[in-house]
Amino acid sequence: MVVSTTPSSRISPPLSAPSGSNDRDRVLDATDIVALVSEQVRLDPKGDEFVGLCPFHEDSKPSMYVVPRKGFYHCFACGAHGNAIDFLVNLHRMEFLEALETLANRAGIELTRRGGEDRGAANRRTGLLRANALAARFYRRLIVEDGPSADVGRDLLERRGISNEIAERFGIGIAPDAWSELADRVERFLREEVPVDGDAVPELSIFEAAGLVRNSRRGTLIDTFRNRLIFPIRDELGRPVAFGARKIDPEDEPKYLNSPESDVFHKGSTLYGLDLAAKAIAKRRTAIICEGYTDVIALHAAGFENAVATLGTALTRHHADRLGRFCDTVILLFDGDLAGQRAADRAVEVFFASTVDVKLCTLPDGADPDEVLGREDGHEIFTRALDGAVDATVALLSDFRRSLDEAGGVSGRQRIVDEAIARLDGLGLDGVAGVRRNFILDQIASILGVTTSMLEQGGRRRAPRLAEEAAPPTELEPTVMVRAAGGRRRAEECVLRLALADTSLLTRRFTEPEPPGTVLERFDHGRFDDPPCRATWRLIESKAEGGTIPDGPDLIAAIEDEGTGRIVSALFVEGLRELSTPEVDAEALLRQAVEDLEVAIRRDENLADRADLASRRVDSADDAVAAINKLRAAGSDPAAIGRRRSGRVGGTTTFEGFPEEPPFSTSIDVDSCE
Repeated sequence: MVVSTTPSSRISPPLSAPSGSNDRDRVLDATDIVALVSEQVRLDPKGDEFVGLCPFHEDSKPSMYVVPRKGFYHCFACGAHGNAIDFLVNLHRMEFLEALETLANRAGIELTRRGGEDRGAANRRTGLLRANALAARFYRRLIVEDGPSADVGRDLLERRGISNEIAERFGIGIAPDAWSELADRVERFLREEVPVDGDAVPELSIFEAAGLVRNSRRGTLIDTFRNRLIFPIRDELGRPVAFGARKIDPEDEPKYLNSPESDVFHKGSTLYGLDLAAKAIAKRRTAIICEGYTDVIALHAAGFENAVATLGTALTRHHADRLGRFCDTVILLFDGDLAGQRAADRAVEVFFASTVDVKLCTLPDGADPDEVLGREDGHEIFTRALDGAVDATVALLSDFRRSLDEAGGVSGRQRIVDEAIARLDGLGLDGVAGVRRNFILDQIASILGVTTSMLEQGGRRRAPRLAEEAAPPTELEPTVMVRAAGGRRRAEECVLRLALADTSLLTRRFTEPEPPGTVLERFDHGRFDDPPCRATWRLIESKAEGGTIPDGPDLIAAIEDEGTGRIVSALFVEGLRELSTPEVDAEALLRQAVEDLEVAIRRDENLADRADLASRRVDSADDAVAAINKLRAAGSDPAAIGRRRSGRVGGTTTFEGFPEEPPFSTSIDVDSCE
């Protein structure tokens, strides 16, 4: 099963556990975060960590690091981070408790039940998922067990060439030719308080919200799906979230009935069969997109297990984002008619600025996949068609070539070129990576019969005159002050990342009654000037006062500010990587980092004193001498501080030396003082 979803526009910060932290800890301890994330994206080992494309943004270069020994992930591009529960929360827009239950079920852990919990949206989502699961089982049993419905269903599947094994894999069932068999059964379970698999049956209102039952004209509840072949639509966890129902009686209309959208089902972000196809897509780096359920089923049965289908909608950016995390190429199977061409145009628009190549494939004589694959040589024909799929960008821009051939005169051809540039701008050419962008421009220039420079010149004519329109730059602080502040921030981050990566250092600092000689002796948040570092150290102090020193992931989860959380998460992973070598002495590294920070602090104070001296009038020789002595006391020769060596312990660089500042230009004429 695959764990993925359309990412929300805002990544939620890691969640602190509400009541029931023991449940949370048990679930996290039992969850293999590498296995969990690997079901969504391909991860490759890198030292003690694993890296892969981040599922929370359009990632073309592996930016996500997964640290198995800490059960933690962090993306160095978008800042997404957290534990396994956070991963599900952000992928599925789940509530904390729903994500906790999902992982608990996965690990076979029974959670502690608490009365009176306000589950809110999670309760509704859980109810919808439960109702859909019960309905899926109901429909499936009717086609497996002997009876009139089973005979009809199995005969229909046999005529469609769908084997029992494939029907079981996709959970295909049948809705009986009766008005209210499902509704009646649910009502009976509720009336008799009969649990199913140990859990209570959801209220009928939940079944109604899921589109499984509805009110009749008489005001009674009846089944929505009657005398239809049922195709469960599942999420990436393999949970039924909706249904597609195909008519059995030729006289019935419409041909297909589908579940309405709900809190657990969104057509524009769901792909039929993705739960079964994800591994094959990731392995082959290619996805085949079909038009319907039976096409996907036929392809899987023939061994093309990387096939999925949209649900009666055009491809969306949500679909593209999801598939882009699995593959490099998408092959779109479409009819050669006008509707198919429009679908192809839409696919190009959706994938154009992504890193995924789109190819268009039409089957001989406009046949459906199941028709082709039903032939004796169908597998060979279909494979040949896939191999001959046409690059979608070329197919789309062939219209411009035809228009160019038909255009009269230079002005007409220029208009076509301008239209091509405008089209590319609209598709997001500026956002395409360099090599890919150059390839596309060369290809388009060839199709249009113009040079690449002509295309780019046309683009420049459209570009705003940035140099003239840009606002005047704001006045900057003195360069030496900016450099010093940056050096101190790096020193503070070095201390914090090492302390987070090895919390035993923090434990000795805060839990021992007298810690003389420890590396962090008398070290407190006042030594930090950078807001994220200072806030995090204050949080550590606060936790220590309560008698606990949390592990890095738990501490990060307790950070309320989202921006601070992203910064500290990155520092945490960097610290783990720095301490990953067995021969590294963590305490020695931290001691060197603290010393470097003290140097940075003295340097900042020194620079502040020098700036103050430069900005005020010296009224007497005594004042001048006192000021100079103050500078010397702060560190003798300030430039020498800047030349302090980089600290190296055990062959590992702990902190880069500060750059030497330019000579201080202020001069003091002592003889002129009165």
